Amino acid sequence: MIRVHTLCACALLAAGWLPADTASAADAAPDFQRDIRPILSNLCYQCHGFDEAAREGELRLDQRAAATELQDGQAAIVPGKPDESELIRRILSNDPDVQMPPPASNKVITDAQRDLLRRWIAAGAEYRDHWAFQPLQQPAPPVVPSHDAAPRNEIDAFVLANLQRRKLAPSPAADRYTLIRRLYQDLLGLTPPPDDVDAFLADAAPDAYERLVDRVLASPHYGERWGRHWLDQARYADSHGYTIDGARVMWPYRDWVVQALNADLPFDEFTVQQLAGDLLPQPDKTQLIATAFHRNTMINQEGGVKPDQYRHEALIDRVNTTGAVWLGLTIGCAQCHSHKFDPVSLDDYYRLYAFFNLCEDTNNVGPTVPVIETEVFGLSPVHQAALKELETLRKQAAKYEGLIKQAAAREKEAPKFEWRAVEFSDRKTSSGVSFQQQGDGSLLVDSAVGPNDAYELTLAVTEPQVTAVRLRALTDESLPKQGPGRAGNGNFVLTDAALRQGDKEIRFKRAWADHEQAGYPIVHAIDDQSKTGWAINVSEAQRKDKPDLKMNAPHEAVFILAEPVAPVGGKLTLVLKHDLNEQYLIGRLHVDVSASPPPPSTDVPTRELDTLKPRIAALEASLPGRAQTVSQMIMRDQPKPPETFRLLRGDFLNPDKDAGPLPPGVPGSVAGGVDMDFRNRLDLARWLVSPQNPLTARVTVNRVWLRFFGAGLVETENDFGYQGTPPSHPELLDWLASELIRREWSLKALHRVIVTSATYRQSSAYREDLAEVDPANRWLGRQSRVRVEAEIVRDMVLAASGSLAPQLGGPSVHPPQPEGVYSFTQTPKAWPENKDAGRYRRTMYTEFFRSAPYPLFSTFDAPDFSTVCTRRVRSNTPLQALALANDKVFFELSQHLATRVLTELPPTASPSERLTYLFRLVLTRPPGSAERERLLAYWQQTTKGFSQDEARAKSVAPSEIPAGVTPAEAAAWTSLARVVFNTDEFVNRE
Repeated sequence: MIRVHTLCACALLAAGWLPADTASAADAAPDFQRDIRPILSNLCYQCHGFDEAAREGELRLDQRAAATELQDGQAAIVPGKPDESELIRRILSNDPDVQMPPPASNKVITDAQRDLLRRWIAAGAEYRDHWAFQPLQQPAPPVVPSHDAAPRNEIDAFVLANLQRRKLAPSPAADRYTLIRRLYQDLLGLTPPPDDVDAFLADAAPDAYERLVDRVLASPHYGERWGRHWLDQARYADSHGYTIDGARVMWPYRDWVVQALNADLPFDEFTVQQLAGDLLPQPDKTQLIATAFHRNTMINQEGGVKPDQYRHEALIDRVNTTGAVWLGLTIGCAQCHSHKFDPVSLDDYYRLYAFFNLCEDTNNVGPTVPVIETEVFGLSPVHQAALKELETLRKQAAKYEGLIKQAAAREKEAPKFEWRAVEFSDRKTSSGVSFQQQGDGSLLVDSAVGPNDAYELTLAVTEPQVTAVRLRALTDESLPKQGPGRAGNGNFVLTDAALRQGDKEIRFKRAWADHEQAGYPIVHAIDDQSKTGWAINVSEAQRKDKPDLKMNAPHEAVFILAEPVAPVGGKLTLVLKHDLNEQYLIGRLHVDVSASPPPPSTDVPTRELDTLKPRIAALEASLPGRAQTVSQMIMRDQPKPPETFRLLRGDFLNPDKDAGPLPPGVPGSVAGGVDMDFRNRLDLARWLVSPQNPLTARVTVNRVWLRFFGAGLVETENDFGYQGTPPSHPELLDWLASELIRREWSLKALHRVIVTSATYRQSSAYREDLAEVDPANRWLGRQSRVRVEAEIVRDMVLAASGSLAPQLGGPSVHPPQPEGVYSFTQTPKAWPENKDAGRYRRTMYTEFFRSAPYPLFSTFDAPDFSTVCTRRVRSNTPLQALALANDKVFFELSQHLATRVLTELPPTASPSERLTYLFRLVLTRPPGSAERERLLAYWQQTTKGFSQDEARAKSVAPSEIPAGVTPAEAAAWTSLARVVFNTDEFVNRE
């Protein structure tokens, strides 16, 4: 796309139609930057440029010394002598073996371009460094003759001088309705409330507009509007991408962007914190959150992925994104080979790669930081103290839970005891039935046993003390399913096990079993609760882990005492209870005792954990918003990072180790001499916003200009390299870039300068004279008219309908969307449609799945954010109109607007008054007489056309219909709202 565009640009350049300080006269020496470099870049550099590996015939045309060097007695360029220059001979030749560009390249040089090259060589063949790589200097604004329109600031001086040279005049200022609407759309992404409009219209002070600008810039919605632009470049999404595209937590980073822009964090700091906030001295939490800029890379969650491959993919994305966002260069073209056009070598690319190769994260969440809702926007001192305590207690609770889990894991290991079988001096059941003594010393209970019987077994003990008892549940052919329990399936539930000595009950402290039924662990047999117990059924999951595990097999449990017990008279009584489920009794059993010292018990901090939990709950309740902690991915460097090598052909499996490792670094030829010692991302970030790099300021102000005028001063805003278009107003571009730095990188200050200029305030009305000579409005003889982005379409509807929930930040929300959106994705996504205020929050807060974006985004040209997006495409399709008219979201909001029209005006208001109010809410201005007449006729016709059922379906809630208004009339206001929302004037910024 870029190359085709540049071919067109070169033709226009050759014809003298593209930007220049003055139109080139036929006999004037061609300008290298404007006229010659684009020709050479497009037609010659691919084979005779910076890339040594692709260079043909050892000829290099991007440097004067190489181009004028003799080879075999000839030089491509002989300054002052075009007829002796091989370049001229070849571009004039018709011989396919000699002709340049060669016919096979499918590149055609025009007669106008041949003439430019000839005249340039005749004038001495002057070369100049590429304009974008030259040091930044602030030019003085030109003096504009007094008879021209008066400039309001320096921007106007540059623009007016350029228009004057072309004998063009600027457009008059837009009316106040248009100006306030334009400001609200550009700075806030919302429609202005009628009260604000009326106040501005009534303000006759000379600085009324400037004070309006200051009020709008101070709005908290400013950070949301300009945060959306930045999130495009950050490739922000709420999912990991690829085919599984699982959900991820990224909203704290989104909050950081909104807060930073609202606070007017200087752009140089804005840059440093996002690229290297973790490397700052003692970074605070927000500076760590900022580094999530480069955690917006995709993560592949499929089974069998190669972690090293997808880590490499993430690093490539970070290099390319950094090059696009801050340098405005197609750095990614140098991933596999040196750049074909720009002076970026393969080694340059992997020196940039080395900065990110230091990072710790792999193809997973990597390092994180805990965040709660509203935290990024700042908490009061009381809330800060509460949050600090909360985080400390949560860490302590996690430690306790870890100890408890460790103890539970140890309890699953079989304790080591020396066991001795015991004889039973007495044995009875609570129902009075008997036991049958078996040959191995075990007991088999009689089949007449009660349904929930308890066993009392008096043990004859020869040891001086008892530390543990082992109960073995055995199988028997007489038991159901051959036991070991008496339940129909062979199971049992032992609800309690304890010792008794006389009238004293002795409880067991710990217990272990060789197998536990899910939900029936052995500890339930010693918890002194009649409604819990130990059972032995086997689940499918347990069978997968242990294929040989069976319920109807011998099982055993070990019960350990807190202190050794000395049997009185050599006797102890073991009591076993079965209080749950009739007939779930042990059918056959054997008992052993041990005098061995028990394994040391772990002091489980359950009581301490229970105490912590109420305090944590109290602190969470005291904090604003939801105090639930989420984990935000951040950047962090490895203690021992891997070495970085150039990757041959960009293949991560083919590092060129023979050439040795590459240290971190930047393309010196792009930015001139670099005298910094590069070690990490912090050095990179500081260089990007340093005087040694002239690109960042130029690229940044150009993108800001793009948002205000629909196109940048450099039309190819993502390519400031040799293939990009030159700036329409080069001096203005450099003045703005220098002004940004002079104003300490304040974006709000830059925005104020632009929006207070007369150039910005111009009408966007069509002009025949401009359309003939400047159809793309490159000379800025008027303001541009552009369609607003997907999010802003819905945001303006929210604002006009009175539904907008103004809360800043927080987790993503789920407004209504059509069913079936995820039918064609690999994994279905949860979309819990909001029924609360979240349903009406700004669209930037809508959860964004890369594999299946919210339909509004796709309809109105939002990217999928798999890669960096520095400028969205714009289209105009029938589907967009259909969505505005019929989408469930817009229909509901049209009903809300109808409610405003019916309830916010007095009951005595006429249909004409209600129409005017609706029109101003949506389009800011009042309707013209023809518009009023036509819309009122539509309203009346619609009112009569509704049946009762249709009126009820399309009307607002009955409770919101004023007395004297029929459901059909209310429904007609909904229809009228849909009509006005669906006008070009609404979805465009004038």
